[in-house]
Amino acid sequence: MSRHDIAVFFLSTSVLAFCAGEAAALINPKFTPVHLVKQSQVILQLKVRPESGGGKLIFTVENVLKGKQDNKTVEIDLTVSSYPDQARFADKVARESSDKLALMFVGAWSDKPGDQPEGAEPMPFAEARRAYVHMEGVWLVLVDNNGAWKFEQMSQQLVATWNGGTDMLLRAVKYVTQDADAEVPVRTGTTWGRVLKLGKIGGKVAAAVPVDLKGTGVPILFVASDAGDRLFACTDGTSEDLTGKCKLQSKSAAFAWSDFNGDGRLDLASWGGKTLTIHQQGADGTFTVSAGAGELTECIGLSALDVGTPGRPGLLISTKGVPMLLRPGAEATPRKLADGEWPGKNLGTAGACVLADFDGDGLPDVVQPLANGGLFYKGTGLGVFATPVACPVATGEGAGSACLGDWDADGMLDIFIPGNDRCRLWQNLGGGRFIDMMKLTGELGYIAKGSAVVGCLGDLNNDGRQDLTILYSAMSPQSFFNRGFRTFGFSLSLDLSRGTLLPEATGGQSAGCIADFTGDGAQDMALVLNDGQCVVVVRTPTGADLCARTVLSLKSGWTGPVKVEATAENRMLGAWNVYAGGSPAFLSRSDAGPLKITWRFPAQAEQSKDVVLEDKPLTVVIEPPGVKK
Repeated sequence: MSRHDIAVFFLSTSVLAFCAGEAAALINPKFTPVHLVKQSQVILQLKVRPESGGGKLIFTVENVLKGKQDNKTVEIDLTVSSYPDQARFADKVARESSDKLALMFVGAWSDKPGDQPEGAEPMPFAEARRAYVHMEGVWLVLVDNNGAWKFEQMSQQLVATWNGGTDMLLRAVKYVTQDADAEVPVRTGTTWGRVLKLGKIGGKVAAAVPVDLKGTGVPILFVASDAGDRLFACTDGTSEDLTGKCKLQSKSAAFAWSDFNGDGRLDLASWGGKTLTIHQQGADGTFTVSAGAGELTECIGLSALDVGTPGRPGLLISTKGVPMLLRPGAEATPRKLADGEWPGKNLGTAGACVLADFDGDGLPDVVQPLANGGLFYKGTGLGVFATPVACPVATGEGAGSACLGDWDADGMLDIFIPGNDRCRLWQNLGGGRFIDMMKLTGELGYIAKGSAVVGCLGDLNNDGRQDLTILYSAMSPQSFFNRGFRTFGFSLSLDLSRGTLLPEATGGQSAGCIADFTGDGAQDMALVLNDGQCVVVVRTPTGADLCARTVLSLKSGWTGPVKVEATAENRMLGAWNVYAGGSPAFLSRSDAGPLKITWRFPAQAEQSKDVVLEDKPLTVVIEPPGVKK
């Protein structure tokens, strides 16, 4: 049985009905991992031993996380349960565990977790102790019989406490034991406020993305369409179509924003189907088409990147086959991204390449996802990539636009791929290794649908945990708040299908994104609906929307991408992929206090900046050392 099958074993027997409150479906607000840890007298990190079998599960005690444990092993008797099928399943889970990791929580609970008053300290052991064991996404309930642990049953109730991986639960336990103010959220705590209708977009829409034309950290909205691209600004509760004022005349099926001529202003590389043109921004903010459009017959995606010449970025060109790299220069022509034979011929349809520092060495790498697998191109220099090696990042058939995030907050960028069949969340294990953990992501794993077209990274409630919004071709968007450590809850308060704010959204969307378009420190949602209507759904401000919008300086001569990380005191807030002129790293915390922001440019030492969030959003501009002001 696969890891994914195990994770949904109990979900398939549940009635997943939504209730009136935010903490619906399988989240128990009265018994979160915080309650579990505080009410446990002993917490053990265990490893399944190979001699398990014959009606017993045997574990080695690898670490005592709380309390005292003298024995170096834990044995569980599976033969006396009133639920023999569940006992056999527990044995199968242990034997087929991928990482052999388990966690054991010993306490004096009743048979209904959460019966103790909220915030209660551990009670003295009752006459019969109980224990909960988590492994591979499932929970075992044990009872103590004269010092021996006996399997009672598997628990669906505890899935409502934690519905993720055991590796992530281990990190959550350490977080709770080390931070007296630790929390594992059970609701979003915010709502949409109003809708700004921007206009009707004609033609086929390729994407809608935030673009920071002036490097202030407050982006405008760029919508790419083969009938004519559009630029929109949202300020003071109103919107403005800037397309005519900026004299933008591009028609894009694929595009990339960067400073292509080194003048410190953002330009647009636009591919309209046959040729690649550069639309240069002048000092007055208007765009003109540069001479020398290049013929380009195939392109499914463009990304700007540093290739070793400050102020002169290159372009990564995604195709249905071999990715190409276009370096700057009058006579430049696209060349293969890496030497050697392309090993993707039998992997199915290719998706657009994803560019980021995936292995943490400061150099951007490339992942090319295909229907049945992926290719990893390790960056070995600026614009230099090693021969690709296989990686598991598959899209399935009919995939939508991928997005990057660090949803487990480990400092490594993960890849979310929406799909026609299902969505996939490829967790980054480092070194070009990834694993699809979609089924161990809490409510995201069973509520997200197929026919998904766009994944959107954001922090919709400013709590420093990266959230995820999914857009669909034939239904309303779904937003999921991050409970921490790659475990999500479905946000009922941000569900457009439940109110009258934007009923048209139920018909589906073709493009969209999440960004703070109004500059108030709260992120909004831009959508292009299937009928061409373009809107920004503005998040209701709370008066305490604190963030540090971190941008790569347009004057530095660097394009990126650069990985930006942050910590709030002892809590890691995760990593963001930052380009000059792109969406900023949106670094938040739910209360006033310090943030430590770190980043690293290629061939440079790590840099950091300490800021304090107090009463308003901040913009933090990063650049490599030695840049002249």
